[in-house]
Amino acid sequence: MGNKKTKKMVSSMIMLGMVGTVVLSGCSSGNNNAPNATNAATAEPKTTETVEKAKELVNVSWYMRKPIDTMKDQEAIEAEANKTINKAVNANLNFTFIDAASWEDKMKLMSASGEVYDLVFTANWTNPIDSNVQKGAFLPLDDLLKQYGQDILAKVDERAWKAVTYNGKIMAVPSQSPFTTPQGIVFKKDLVEKYNVDYKQIKNLQDLEPYLETIKKNEPTITPLLVTKTVSAAGDFIADHTIVTKGIRYDELANKLVFEIDIPQYVNNYRTMHDYYQKGYVAKDAGVKTDFTAEAKSGKYAVMRDSGGYSEDGSKSTALFGFPTVESLVYYPIISTSNMVGAATAISKTSKNPEKAMELLNLVWKDKELSNTLAFGLEGKNYTVKSGAGTDDISIDAKSGAEQTWAIWHNWLGPLWDQWDSSWNSKASLELMQKNNNEAKTSSILGFLFNGEAVKSETVQVNAVYAEMLPILITGSMPDYDKFLGEMKQRLNEAGLEKIKAEAQKQLDAWKAQNQ
Repeated sequence: MGNKKTKKMVSSMIMLGMVGTVVLSGCSSGNNNAPNATNAATAEPKTTETVEKAKELVNVSWYMRKPIDTMKDQEAIEAEANKTINKAVNANLNFTFIDAASWEDKMKLMSASGEVYDLVFTANWTNPIDSNVQKGAFLPLDDLLKQYGQDILAKVDERAWKAVTYNGKIMAVPSQSPFTTPQGIVFKKDLVEKYNVDYKQIKNLQDLEPYLETIKKNEPTITPLLVTKTVSAAGDFIADHTIVTKGIRYDELANKLVFEIDIPQYVNNYRTMHDYYQKGYVAKDAGVKTDFTAEAKSGKYAVMRDSGGYSEDGSKSTALFGFPTVESLVYYPIISTSNMVGAATAISKTSKNPEKAMELLNLVWKDKELSNTLAFGLEGKNYTVKSGAGTDDISIDAKSGAEQTWAIWHNWLGPLWDQWDSSWNSKASLELMQKNNNEAKTSSILGFLFNGEAVKSETVQVNAVYAEMLPILITGSMPDYDKFLGEMKQRLNEAGLEKIKAEAQKQLDAWKAQNQ
C-alpha cells in the first residue's frame, strides 16, 4: 500500500529504541480539555458540576505487546508515573500487556468489535500500521499533533513521517529508532593477531579468501567461516538495493524493481559461498544448524557475522560471544520505509479522549524522567543508580534475565534518545545509533510500502520455496551451483514471483504518481 507524501514537520532529530507490549482498557469519557475550546464571551457559566467534572482525571489506556514474560510491579510503576501525569495533563495512564502469542488476534478482535481504547503499539512487523489503516482502526493525527504534540514534532526525525502517512494523513507517531544498523565482519581476536592479519581491510565476502585459507591449513580445530541454516555469512551484503518484499528489491541506481536472484552481486556472493563450501571453509552440516549464537559462542569459528550491529572496538560481539573479538565495518544498509516503522504509537478510532491521549503521549516525549520511569521501572526495585543521581547524566544498572520484572523498550514508548545511560544501552551506543542514522543513504522510494493482499496465495508459495532452498543457497552446500540457481529461479516463477512483481510495480507506479 502506498503512502502519500506528508507535510514537512516542524523540526527533526534522530530516532531509535526498544520496546515491550502493553494492553489496556477502560477509557472514561471526561472533558477533552482542548485549550481553545470556547471563547470567554460565549462560554456557558461555570457551575459547581462543570468545575468538578473538569477536575476529574481522564483514564487513558495504552495497549502493548508484552515486552518480557516476567512483567510485574505494574501497579507501583503506574502509580509513580501517574504522579507526574495527573499533575501535567489531568490523566491516568493504564497499561495492558498482551502475550505475544495472542497479541495480534486480540487487537484484530478489538478493532472488529469496535472496543474502546486509546493508545496502541504498532509497527511494520506486528499489529501492522498498513492493515490497521485499511480497516479504519486508527485515527488521523495531523490536527492532534499540531495542537497537542509540539514536543513530539520537535523530536521525531522528519524523514520518518513519510513511513506513517497514508492518503495524506499521519496515522501514527514513529518512534526514535535505529533506521539502519551497520554491518561488520567479526574476527576471533587471538587468531588475527596470531597471523598478523590486517582485518580492517577486509570489506566483503570475497576479501576473506586468503585468511580463510590460512585458518583451514593451520587450525584443524577451527572452522574458518560461520554460516547456519538461517544466518548467512558475514560480508554477503547487497549494495544499493532496497527490499520491497520476499524475492524482490528496488534497484536504487537503475530506479526499477528487480528479482533478487538476478542481482549480479547476489549471484556472485553465493557462488563464492559454494566455492568456500567445497574448499572446506564452511561446516559440512551448516545447512541444518539453527542456533547461530550458540555456534558463535562455541569459539570454534574464525570469522562470524556481527551480533546485530557493528561496534568499532568489537565490544558488542565480545560481550555476546564470550571471547575477545575485533570487527571490520563493511556496509551501511539503505534506510527504507520498513526501517522507519520498527516501532510507533497510534490512537484508536474508538478513543473517547483522543486529545487527552495525544497530550499524554506528548508528555512522555517531553519528560525524560517520566519516559525512563515507564521504561526502567522503580529505583531500588528494577534498577540501581551507578552515578549522577538527580542529574541528566545519570547512569543506571537495570536488572536483566531472571531478575528482570519490568521493561518497556524505549522505542515502544517513543523517545529512545532520551534514554538514561544504562546496561541496556550506553550513552556512547545511543550516540553511535544516531550517527548511523545520519550517515546512511535513504531510499529514493522512502514512504512506499507494498501491500501483498492481492497476491496472498502467491506470497505463501514463494515463501515456501525460499524456506526450502535458501538454507542451501546461503551455505553453498549444493552439488552444482548453476544448476541449483536455475532450478530456484524456475520454482520461484512457478510459485508466482512474476505476478507479485507486477502487483508491486502497479502499486509503485501509483505511489510515484502521487509522491514524485
